[in-house]
Amino acid sequence: MWIGAIRLDVRTKDQTFAGTDSLVQAKFIRDGAVLRVLNLDYPAENDHEQGAERNYDYIGATRLPRMNDQTPSLPDGIGQDPMPYPSYGIEFSNGLHGHLKLQLKIGNDDMWIKDNVDLYVLQIRQKATSFDTLDWQEDSDWTYVGTWGQDVAMSTDSGEGTTTWNLNLT
Repeated sequence: MWIGAIRLDVRTKDQTFAGTDSLVQAKFIRDGAVLRVLNLDYPAENDHEQGAERNYDYIGATRLPRMNDQTPSLPDGIGQDPMPYPSYGIEFSNGLHGHLKLQLKIGNDDMWIKDNVDLYVLQIRQKATSFDTLDWQEDSDWTYVGTWGQDVAMSTDSGEGTTTWNLNLT
């Protein structure tokens, strides 16, 4: 399975003092290896205010360069038609369940209370482009992967919460 885009729908708890001005990040981890660190931040918005909900989309080659899992890369100067992998995206050879973990991390001691985090992906698949030709194409619709709904207080101040929180897809 190849993922060409990631959408994290992040909700802040709708209660007093749940919002934060701290940077919140999500580490995208495959089988224990950190693949990408994604900033949950829109510079022109107060992202994680009380009751806020935002979609954070990470799309295309600049955000998700190709990261093979079990499909070996072809040597430089060698091509194949069709290629054994797309030009960008993250491979999960054995699927997402049991192999994907998201780790949320807060940047300082301004507490944030996570409500829900929903994960969606756009898969990249080989599709027929004519009767005898295959090409890698990204799905047009987002695929829902899972929801992590436990409320969690996060802060670098241990009296207010935890600095990191693991979201495992089992």
